[in-house]
Amino acid sequence: MLLAALLALALQQPITSEAPSIMGALTQETVEIREDFAGTELVLYGATRGLTIQDEIVVVLRGPEQDLRVMRKTRSFGIWINGSAREFQAVPRYYAIASSRPLEEIANEAALVRNRIGLDHLLTRPGETPIAEMLEYRKAVERAGAREALYASAPRGVEVLDGGLFRATLALPPSTPVGNYTAEVYLFRDGRPVASRSTSLRVEKAGLERLIYEFAHGLPMVYGLFCVVLAMLAGWAGAAIFARR
Repeated sequence: MLLAALLALALQQPITSEAPSIMGALTQETVEIREDFAGTELVLYGATRGLTIQDEIVVVLRGPEQDLRVMRKTRSFGIWINGSAREFQAVPRYYAIASSRPLEEIANEAALVRNRIGLDHLLTRPGETPIAEMLEYRKAVERAGAREALYASAPRGVEVLDGGLFRATLALPPSTPVGNYTAEVYLFRDGRPVASRSTSLRVEKAGLERLIYEFAHGLPMVYGLFCVVLAMLAGWAGAAIFARR
């Protein structure tokens, strides 16, 4: 149904070779995280108008952003301690990219940096020339995201179908953060994006997970006291059981 709707919408657009267009939609607009959430896959279907054999498609899914403070570990007198730190603003907590070909074969460096496309350009701003020291911190951020499967790249993860249609599959790991996400689709031609479209996704807690999440964030002090009391009761119960034995 979604694929048919995209095709019908694409056919309604006027035919013009000067103005290529692209559109996309996720198969679901909300992902609920419950107690047994073990990750899921999202499928994005899209349609293009004016697609040529030289054109390529890139799909980017960005999660909620946060400010990061990254510190370097240094060894002093045989002890590892926190050293110099660098701060990064508006870093996506989740970032996944899929493309019809490897990015280096699709676009030039300036276009990728300008649109923050690709893990190598995630923390680079337009006009910025990163020095070697900063590159180390950026690579550390990328490695941390990759370890938790929150940063992912699929160089051939976009499947181009007949009639200008395409499909991309993106994975959400068990540690997926809640919040608002944005899925962006780009149509590249001659190394630059000639058309783009975005759609939104909401990841939220549900069931018992939602109750605990709202309790912890709405009443943090009460939640902390509750956890302390619960731990004390568990310790007392455990001591009582072993004392009887």
